[in-house]
Amino acid sequence: MKKAQLEKNKLRRLIEDRVSIVIMSLIILAMVAALVLLVFQKSTTPARIADFEGTVVDRWADYAESDQGSRPRLALVIESSDGKRFTVGVEPAVYESARIGMRIKRRSGQIVLIESDRSR
Repeated sequence: MKKAQLEKNKLRRLIEDRVSIVIMSLIILAMVAALVLLVFQKSTTPARIADFEGTVVDRWADYAESDQGSRPRLALVIESSDGKRFTVGVEPAVYESARIGMRIKRRSGQIVLIESDRSR
């Protein structure tokens, strides 16, 4: 009787251990999947900076390739008054007008370039 009870307890512990391993594995797998999904989502949807004000510190252009062909990507690197730098995609007219050292600001979607003494 005692041996049968010991075997029964041993079998129950073994099953409980396996169930807990499966549950922990599922939790870890779900966490990894959520992390991958978050990274993918963040990489495909760049952060939008709504309104800003700063100084143009760099300009760059390259080409984006897709199945439909290539298209130019024009951007300005802006430094805000608190020293943070960020990149803003711009239209060709703004890109051509912008010079390093110019003040730039965007309010309600409108970009305004301000000529400064340093940019001349």
